[in-house]
Amino acid sequence: MRIVPPTLAASLLFLSLGVGPDAVATESGPVSASTRDVPGRADEPPISVGQVSQLLKRLEEQNARLAEQNAKLMEQNARLAEQNDSLARQLVEGAKGQSAANARERDPLSADAASRTPPSLTTKPVVVAPPAARPSPPKKPIIDADEDDPSGQIVVARRQQGPMPFELRADLFTQIRYSNFARDRDYWIDSAGNLQPLSSFDSFELTRNFIQFSGYALDPRLQFTANIFSSTAINNTVYLGWINYRFNRAFDLRAGNWIVPGTREWLESFRYTLGADRLMATTFFRPNISPGVWAQGEPFDNVHYVAMVANSLNRFNQGVDRIGTSIAVGGTVWWEPMGPFGPGPSDIEHHPRLSPRLGTSFAVSRESNQGFGAIENGNPEDTILRLSDGTPLFRPGALAPGVELSKANVNLWALDAALKYRGFTLSGEYFLRWLDGFDYRGGELPMDSLFDHGALLQTGYFMIPGRLEGFARSSFVSGRFGGGYEVGGGVNWYLRASRDWRMTFEVLNVNRSPAQNLLTGYRAGESGTLYQLQLFTDFF
Repeated sequence: MRIVPPTLAASLLFLSLGVGPDAVATESGPVSASTRDVPGRADEPPISVGQVSQLLKRLEEQNARLAEQNAKLMEQNARLAEQNDSLARQLVEGAKGQSAANARERDPLSADAASRTPPSLTTKPVVVAPPAARPSPPKKPIIDADEDDPSGQIVVARRQQGPMPFELRADLFTQIRYSNFARDRDYWIDSAGNLQPLSSFDSFELTRNFIQFSGYALDPRLQFTANIFSSTAINNTVYLGWINYRFNRAFDLRAGNWIVPGTREWLESFRYTLGADRLMATTFFRPNISPGVWAQGEPFDNVHYVAMVANSLNRFNQGVDRIGTSIAVGGTVWWEPMGPFGPGPSDIEHHPRLSPRLGTSFAVSRESNQGFGAIENGNPEDTILRLSDGTPLFRPGALAPGVELSKANVNLWALDAALKYRGFTLSGEYFLRWLDGFDYRGGELPMDSLFDHGALLQTGYFMIPGRLEGFARSSFVSGRFGGGYEVGGGVNWYLRASRDWRMTFEVLNVNRSPAQNLLTGYRAGESGTLYQLQLFTDFF
């Protein structure tokens, strides 16, 4: 805006007041007759020089204020121009992180918009450089809300547009272990009075190696998971997985091969055990992996459940040729009253306030004798029903001389509780199992039913938060045919301050183990000291 000169302002003032310069002369001298005789001017009062000066002064003040406002507007205009340039740069940078499809839909700097001049709040042109060649969108971790850690997967393929949305994710996690067992005795005696030899062992094993593929197709709620599971413990590879439809957070319906719920430590992934593996009591009481249909979800805040109908509790490899037609039912429910408890017992999250968890699990089935000979030639996780001294339930003569069971009812119930607080953890589980409804041949049974019980207790504390954890663990099993127990401890070193990479060293003193599973280090009847050094990795 131009500043108006004072002389021009005065002239404009005189014209607006209807007076000329001769009116000013009345202050200093007489006015000519011609001036006094102008029509319509005889009665107007004369304007003094002082009044003119005041008017000029007011005009100068107004002019100064207008000049100040003009300067402020120019400053605001400059700031808006800078903001416009900054927004244009941000749009260019933001466009680089978007996928090609999203860029075509939403990117204001796309090819069809590059020829348009972006809006500007200044009179100066704003030049926006065309975006550089856009790299492929970064691979982002995808949440895996099924059983394991909710992070760590990579996107292999994704198509969100079109008639068939699709996504494929991949993960690889590996458990490598050195185990050394030093026996305290040479043999143990089973329920039939037979001597069973015991051996020390010393080996390196690829205990568990999982290649996992998961994702969805047709609809993001129609999901799939496929696991290729191998172990050198029995030099075998098996396939696990499911398809599911996630209706909502309260109801997720699944069908496939997976864990039959029945105990808490069994349901939680082996990735999050406090020590090297699941404890002896869990290995003895837990169900197995089986084909089946199940539902899971969170119907109320912090209340979770899993309910499954499966082929069997007893063996994984019971396919279409299995003996009998009975089914198994398993379920679990747990409550986290103070909010998310987190996976596993370790408090790597360092909960700032006390975080408890309470739960209960059950499993029931009518089990048939599938044969006990090649008991571990299928899934490395296989277990079979055993008596409290470690004798297989369906072995001829296990319950009485000359008697062989053909069927039995299995009823399992477990109660669990745990807490976490500032790196400290304490958890326990109590197991109760009833066996009855025996069908048998070859003699008479001295009992109508059997009751076994047991428990586990474990605690840990992070000596270096998020990095170094010390722990102690113990469990026992007891029943009509005897029992066993274990006690020990060790340290966990979290190499990357997360559960994805962990080194574990543990020592367990085992006395008359009733459990057996080649992955865990437990052998039926064993007594001695078990040393384990393990590395767990999750590369994705």
